This record gives sequence, structure tokens and C-alpha cells, in this order.
Amino acid sequence: MLRSARFTSLIFCFALLVGLAAPASAEVALSGQVGTLGLQGQVSFPMGKHFAARLGVGALPSWSISTDVADLNFDYSMSLYTAGAFLDWHPMAGGFRITGGVILNSHDITADVTPSPDQSYTIGGTTYPGYALGKLNSKADFNTLAPYLGIGYNGAFYAEDRLSFTCDVGVMFWGAPDITLSSEMSKIVPGLEQSLKEEEKTLEDNLNYLQYYPVASLGVSWAF
Repeated sequence: MLRSARFTSLIFCFALLVGLAAPASAEVALSGQVGTLGLQGQVSFPMGKHFAARLGVGALPSWSISTDVADLNFDYSMSLYTAGAFLDWHPMAGGFRITGGVILNSHDITADVTPSPDQSYTIGGTTYPGYALGKLNSKADFNTLAPYLGIGYNGAFYAEDRLSFTCDVGVMFWGAPDITLSSEMSKIVPGLEQSLKEEEKTLEDNLNYLQYYPVASLGVSWAF
């Protein structure tokens, strides 16, 4: 229900930006970019000399991040799909822009770890033999709707040939990670379930830097 409400809010933002942009000019710019949000496609609508509305989608099917906890390496695999609505301000009526917006994202970030059965591990302050831990499964969740702030360049509306390179550098603020850590043995080994909950806090601290997701991209844009 909550995700549905967020999605509806973003669609409203899309419609509002398109509605604001359409009366200003019949011009449209299409852009293709590659960067930390994966492959991206965007469409921009000028709103006078100093503003433009921009909509975009992105796909990052495969990426990984790694962190060590309790002598165990959690190698998280991530897929990230995004849809964004942005307002660009061109303060000098040229290609340079300052951007604010919102990004709706769908992500899947998981890691599986199998401890060595003949070693001991300290989980949540308690030491367990590896065979008692079984296979550990971890999942990281972030906010689905995230504000965005950045700078960039797109001179397609200002170039004579209507073709320009485009780039963006900014931050997606999608909040601190919410980590879950589970084991197939948690219902069997006494105290293990609580120990795993304690260890979740360590994983969250290790991955806390990801709450500021860096956005960087480079591509080409064509206005017509």
C-alpha cells in the first residue's frame, strides 16, 4: 500500500512537470547516458531560457558491494531500477545546470555466506561453531522514494546543431540501510536468532555510507 502511494506521487510529479513544460515550447531533447544508475534514457522539455523539466529511467542489472563482519565476507549483489522526475535550472542560460528532483527506485540487494564448519565465529557477542550457523542470508533495504540534488551539463537546447554531450554529478538521498540477517539454523540453535539481530546493527553501520548514493553519468543529447 505504501509503495503504491509513493508510485502514485511520482506519477503525479511526472504529469505536473510535463504540464508545466508543454506550453513553453514544442522542443524536446532525448538523452542516453551511462553511469552509476546504469543505462539511462531521459527526455527534457525546456521551460524558457533558464529552466527545463526532465524525466528519466535507469537500469543497473548487476553490481556488488562487500563488507566484512565477524570474520565473514558479505558480498552483496545488487540490481537497481529507477525512474526520476527533475527540474533543471540553467542560471547562465547555457548548458550548465543545477538539478533537484525525486527518484523512485526498485532494488534487490542480497548476500549469502556459508561459514566454515570447523571454525568459530563471534556473532552478536556470542561465539558459535561454524556448523551451528548454517547458511547466512542478508538483505539490505533502502527508501523507495529518494530526493536528488546535483549539477550537470546539457547544451542541446542551446547548440546550433542541437547535439550535445550531457553529464550529471549528484547524490540520491535514499536513507540509511535496513539490514536483515537470517539463518536456516536460527530456530534450532538457542540464542542464534537474537545474536543475528545484534549483528544486523554492525552491518548497518558498515553500509551506512550508502545512504548517500553517488550519481554520476555521461552521455549524449539531441534536441528537436
